[in-house]
Amino acid sequence: MPLFENNIKKYWISILLVCLSWIFMIAAILVYYGLSLSTALTESILQGISILVGGWLLGNVFNYYNPQKGQIWIAIALPLIFSAGMTYLHYWVVTLFWKESAAYFDFIQKVSLLKGFYFYMLFQFWTILLILMGKLEDQQKVKERELHSDKLAKEAEMYHLRQQLQPHFLFNSLNSISALVKSQPDKAREMTVELADFLRGTIRKDVHQWVDLEEEISQIQKFLYIEKVRFGDRLNVSIQIDEEAKYGQIPQLMLQPLLENSIKHGLYGLTGEVQIQIQITIKDANLTISIGNPYNPKAGQPKGSGFGLEAICRRLELLFGRTDLIKVVQKEEHFLVNLTIPQYATKNPYH
Repeated sequence: MPLFENNIKKYWISILLVCLSWIFMIAAILVYYGLSLSTALTESILQGISILVGGWLLGNVFNYYNPQKGQIWIAIALPLIFSAGMTYLHYWVVTLFWKESAAYFDFIQKVSLLKGFYFYMLFQFWTILLILMGKLEDQQKVKERELHSDKLAKEAEMYHLRQQLQPHFLFNSLNSISALVKSQPDKAREMTVELADFLRGTIRKDVHQWVDLEEEISQIQKFLYIEKVRFGDRLNVSIQIDEEAKYGQIPQLMLQPLLENSIKHGLYGLTGEVQIQIQITIKDANLTISIGNPYNPKAGQPKGSGFGLEAICRRLELLFGRTDLIKVVQKEEHFLVNLTIPQYATKNPYH
């Protein structure tokens, strides 16, 4: 029962004061009923020692054993045995050392049965308390194991999602490089170099769940360079960041799949230049990121364009336990994703 033992070590002064108060209270009661002060103090000290020894023995028993269903008799029998034992031991000590005190010896003989019942009630109450504390500690351990298992499961799923995001972007980029190899070999080579640089930076920081917004934007710029090689002048991305938002933090690789999704929506089925707007603000300890792009609703959905949104939704749910942090708005020919990152959670268990 570690919690019980720790509490005793932590509050031993308070426990000692309670014991002394108990002894003096019992002595005062005995004096009131006719015993001399010395006899009353002797009796109260012996009672206090008996109670402490019996309570200590019971504590050691239930420290290693917690009765289960069908064994409730143990919780009744042990206090009964201990109270009888402490009563007999008390009587034996008085007989051995204070037999010459006729008043005290006569008092002990008269109240032995009452004292046994008194010890039993105290030990029974203490036993119930010990069993309840043991049950609570067992429940706490079970809860801690469940939380630990849940945390490990979330970390494993988070890792799986992040590993999915990188190959998803990698496959798309390799397809683009493949398309450029024959028509624009220089561009293909340039894109390969930039892709390697992007992936190197991502893998190097893979152990960090959160990064500064500036780091994430730096990675986004590399990603956009790769995409501009692919789409040329058709792709135009505007990034606006409020001054206060520059010091925010964000889970790594949170923007890249959303931006990739936005590029697909924006360039699929449209001709000419496509303007994608990214606006980042901070308000009420929340980093707000809006990514908007035009799209052609008649052109249909690009293949695989839903993966990024689904992955981000799941990551947000795992990180914050919320499903309302990402909202998608489609109005006529405009597609908008609003992402909210609570900054209070930058010290969450997955940081």
